[in-house]
Amino acid sequence: MEPNLLNWTQAVMSPHLDSYPPPADMHQAISEVKALPAIPATANRIMQLASDPFADAQKLAEIIELDPLLAAQVIRWASSSLYGYRGKISSVQNAITQVLGFNFVLNLALGLATLAPLRTPVEGTIGIRSLWVQALASTRIMASICQKMPVENRPPSDQIFLAGLLHNIGYPLLSHQFPDKFGYLRKLIIANPTLNITTVENFAFGYDHSQLGAWLMQTWSMPKPIVDIVYHHHNPNYRGDNYLLNLLVFVNDCLLGKVGIGDAINQECPDSVFQGLGVSEEIYDALLDTLDQEIDGIKETVAVLLS
Repeated sequence: MEPNLLNWTQAVMSPHLDSYPPPADMHQAISEVKALPAIPATANRIMQLASDPFADAQKLAEIIELDPLLAAQVIRWASSSLYGYRGKISSVQNAITQVLGFNFVLNLALGLATLAPLRTPVEGTIGIRSLWVQALASTRIMASICQKMPVENRPPSDQIFLAGLLHNIGYPLLSHQFPDKFGYLRKLIIANPTLNITTVENFAFGYDHSQLGAWLMQTWSMPKPIVDIVYHHHNPNYRGDNYLLNLLVFVNDCLLGKVGIGDAINQECPDSVFQGLGVSEEIYDALLDTLDQEIDGIKETVAVLLS
């Protein structure tokens, strides 16, 4: 047992848990799953478009507009104060060409379409609102860090955006596939506020959201860099394929955890990890200062997405 799990007692847990079951092993529950949710048709079309050498804003807009909810989300995103556009966005194509750009909207739409079928409670530390705040903050922090990295080490921008958006997709999958266990985990997190969430997950289930998320990404044939990052993003010592992108995600989560955002609150973040990207400490401090100025806009954008 993790020696720091001090609150694993009936007396302390009872205000937060309806019962006191022993730690559960998710392997048995997972082995009984007959099928994962199918990849949404819109996400599949967007992935096909991404490999089309003749892809353009019109083709992307046509795919997005087949899904009215997704189209409304893209237009609302482009209209949010976070992007500072003062004109009126009247179509998906306007959102692409006037505000967000083709690659941004392609990856945004792919991320939105991917998350859409996974049923997740809105509130709470691992609720969908908090996950979206972390995801959107991640896309901005990671892109800014990348610009300060040595040129030869910079991951592709499209990978950065999708990694920021989807690296915690295991939480929505846990909620969708195992709602009782998700609810149980939420109560454990409340009862152990000084512990890292992944520690609590592994103690409770013998499994964590990174393994679940990678399973889904692999089943959906998502790009290998995304599968790798979803699986390894809590391991700064990983040195396989796409390790610099993975390290970027880890550092990003550590920075957000320092300001109370995301699932890396209380996560150990050695100085050597920050140094591994070749970015100075002053840059990281400046990025957090910038995030402090942007966080209201990020939360407003998330509120729009969830409305």
